[in-house]
Amino acid sequence: MGSEWLFLFIAAATVIYWFAFYRFMKETGQMKDERGRRINQVASEKTLIIVQMLLLMGILAVDAFRWLDPAKVLALIYVVAIFGHALIRYHYSRVM
Repeated sequence: MGSEWLFLFIAAATVIYWFAFYRFMKETGQMKDERGRRINQVASEKTLIIVQMLLLMGILAVDAFRWLDPAKVLALIYVVAIFGHALIRYHYSRVM
């Protein structure tokens, strides 16, 4: 029963994230703007580095702690990736 709720939560979070991302990019005009593209590029690069580190730590943690569920670790990394990207993009939109 827990896996179904986890799947539904992740699916809902993904739909909400992509809807908000598309709407934000469309309303601010950053889909055509070079600054918006650069912000998204930098945020994506940082997010990729974070996800790679989290995947390595997740692999090591699942191997060391047998009671950890690999699917839940991957789900956590996924949620961190999509919302982390949004937060980093927001930060760079303020800074750049």
